[in-house]
Amino acid sequence: MSETSLWRNYFDIVILPPPEVRAHSIALSKQLAPHGGKFVLGTRHFMPHISLYHIPVRPDRFGEFADAVRDVAARNAGGMLRLVSIEMPVLMIDKPAWLSRLHLEIVESTKEFLDRDYGVEEMWRTDYLPAELVEPARRHLREFGSPLIDTVFRPHITLTSFADYSMARRVPRMAFALLSFKAESISICELGPSHSCQRTVETYPLARS
Repeated sequence: MSETSLWRNYFDIVILPPPEVRAHSIALSKQLAPHGGKFVLGTRHFMPHISLYHIPVRPDRFGEFADAVRDVAARNAGGMLRLVSIEMPVLMIDKPAWLSRLHLEIVESTKEFLDRDYGVEEMWRTDYLPAELVEPARRHLREFGSPLIDTVFRPHITLTSFADYSMARRVPRMAFALLSFKAESISICELGPSHSCQRTVETYPLARS
């Protein structure tokens, strides 16, 4: 991953899973490479993560933005998460109430920092979503700069992306481990191709429960 491949000043507020879940996600991602996966997850680039809010932020506002993320973390306790299914090419995570609250508070507390000149509306697809979520996703994309908000927030770890979108329907079913883990921090990552997490910029502990 070269520095020039980074989507500069485009960030994702994320939960980074612990080593066991990270390793399992990487192993699953490697299985998809022969089927045309555009990338394989790793420990330094294309890092496994659970996205909470994708948002471009101008450099002159990044300090305020990071402070807002830190403050949200300090007010919210973490909790348990578990892997529940594979919806090719993503590993789905459950959506407990504490995670929904955290997601919504992050969006509400940081949306003012959205750089509306970045052009993110051209960087998203919404046609892969369930039909009933497509219109809300488009509305959220216009308002918040991300389609994956509120009811369209579907926690997951992206295993890869396919150049041929139809490949997702043709890949044989994959087994996965029913792992659970406690989320204890949130991070700001800088993004790259396919909205992948390429560089951890900051990490903040969640409040103790």
